[in-house]
Amino acid sequence: MALFNSQWASALVELPTLTFHHALLPLSIFFTLHGIRVTIFYRQAIKQAAEQSADKPPHIPWGQALLSVLAMALGGGSTTSVLLGMPPSWLGSNIVIPTYALSFFLVQYTPLYDFLMDFVPPAVLDSVLIIADGSLRALSIAKLGVDGSRMRFLADSHQGGTGGLTEPWFAMLLLGMISGSGGGMLADLLRLKTHQWTFSTPSFVHAVTFDMKASLLSSFFYAASTSPQLYSVLRGSSVEGGKISLLEGNDAKAMTMLVMCTLMLGQRAEPTIYRLTGFSPSPSRWIGSLQTKIANGSRRDTNDNEDETVKMTKVRHGDETAEEEEEEGYTRRSTRGRRKSGSVSKRLASPEPAGLSVDIPTTRNSTRIRKSVRKDL
Repeated sequence: MALFNSQWASALVELPTLTFHHALLPLSIFFTLHGIRVTIFYRQAIKQAAEQSADKPPHIPWGQALLSVLAMALGGGSTTSVLLGMPPSWLGSNIVIPTYALSFFLVQYTPLYDFLMDFVPPAVLDSVLIIADGSLRALSIAKLGVDGSRMRFLADSHQGGTGGLTEPWFAMLLLGMISGSGGGMLADLLRLKTHQWTFSTPSFVHAVTFDMKASLLSSFFYAASTSPQLYSVLRGSSVEGGKISLLEGNDAKAMTMLVMCTLMLGQRAEPTIYRLTGFSPSPSRWIGSLQTKIANGSRRDTNDNEDETVKMTKVRHGDETAEEEEEEGYTRRSTRGRRKSGSVSKRLASPEPAGLSVDIPTTRNSTRIRKSVRKDL
């Protein structure tokens, strides 16, 4: 299925093969930009390692620095080629190694680095270098990682006919990821960005890097869009013997280049977008925000429960206090009642003096007590 104009797709795929001049300077423009980006990254990493070191680091020979840059730039494709049992493509090229070597010496030993840092806006410089890097990674993923796995395991991929998914999906995704991010993985494993190379536990064992995620997603996109078996399974029937895929070869490669460049540019612009709009296109930031909201909700629920417990405790203590006060009041009233009854009993039990009589009125309105009248008998 053709998604774009075939000429447009072919031109985009052949874009990384452009040279400065086919006769005078037959060096690839995209390889040169890629070499400049890797060398800048290496130089900044070495400077940061020197600042973090307690002792004064030794001077790095130019041979060690050049090998580090070549390993980071070509390590992914070389590792994939070795796993597939094929020689790396740069061995048969007279352009690749000289291009990266020229980029290395220009950045490392000429004023080009200072000029780029001082006079070229960072957004423009990063965008140009990322587009060149992403395009080369996408083509390496498509041609070497996915298509190389298909050709290498061609015999196994046709076992069982075309009715099921018998293509080497594990190899396509794994080798595609290594093709796109193997240089960084190799630099992390061997500590190529330090003054002393040593084997170490790579950081991607603990947390997957962004380059690995982007390469894996690009590998899946290209493998799915060019898989005749997957297209037949999705359509529910075998179309022309399973030879039709969702996208044609150049269309799929062009779309993979766009996907990879978009992911890398989005990661570069993500802090700026988040600072200006408050929205982040990064899934990791979405997950972090979601975890923060969940933690805040749990903390709020805990505080609410604690407040409710305090209120219930106060109410319970208040009820007990009211009961105690009521009991004390009842006790005081009972004591007063007993005292009054005792005094009345005493008055009734005492004898009256002779000639004295007390006349207590029986009416409620009368409150006066008549004085006793002495009569002569």
